[in-house]
This record gives sequence, structure tokens and C-alpha cells, in this order.
Amino acid sequence: MFRFLKSSKYALEGIFFGLRTERNIQIWFGVLILNLLVCYYLEVSKVEFLFVLSSTFAIGISEYINTAVEALADRVTLEREEIIKRVKDLAAGATFCASTLTVIVCLVIFIPKILEKFEIAI
Repeated sequence: MFRFLKSSKYALEGIFFGLRTERNIQIWFGVLILNLLVCYYLEVSKVEFLFVLSSTFAIGISEYINTAVEALADRVTLEREEIIKRVKDLAAGATFCASTLTVIVCLVIFIPKILEKFEIAI
């Protein structure tokens, strides 16, 4: 049990360090809060909420991994090397894929709810 608590402490330190220091993680956190507020306002179902929450967290998870990969790559060398560039691009690509998924999920869930809420007929 002690080992788990110690690991959790390190994990939380990493989460808060990212929130304090990394611009893209701060943007992700803002998007997370915004999505939660929109879900509440539009009264989405539990299943819809889980889709929005899961896809939004996928962005955060990939952004944290991307940040770690970039920090390690910069630690290895600051010179321009093709393999380092490819690794960084792959990590950034994962974040892009997660972001694209979230946009699609939010559009599919939010647009009909917004149209219904404001009684807009198409």
C-alpha cells in the first residue's frame, strides 16, 4: 500500500508540473473544463458524457507523453538529428489524432443538442 501511495505522489507531481509549466497541457486543461461545462449546460446523457470525457482525456494523456518524449529527446541532443525529429513528430501525431477524435465526438454530440436547445430547425 505504501508503494502505491508513493507512486501516486510522483504521478501527481508530474501532473501538476505539466499544468504549471507546459502551455499545451494548460490549453488541454482549459478544453477539458470547457467540455465539462458544455456537457452540463447541454444536459448530455451519461454515455455521451463518457465519450466526451474519454476523448478529451486522450488528448491530455497524449500531450503528457508528447511532452515527456520531447524533453528526453532534447536531453539526448540539441543538434538536429533525423531520428529525433521523427520521434518528436510521431509523439505530436498521437496528440493530433486524439484532438481530431475529440473534435469529431464533440461535434456529433454537441451540434444536435445545441440545435435542440435553441430550437433551430434544419
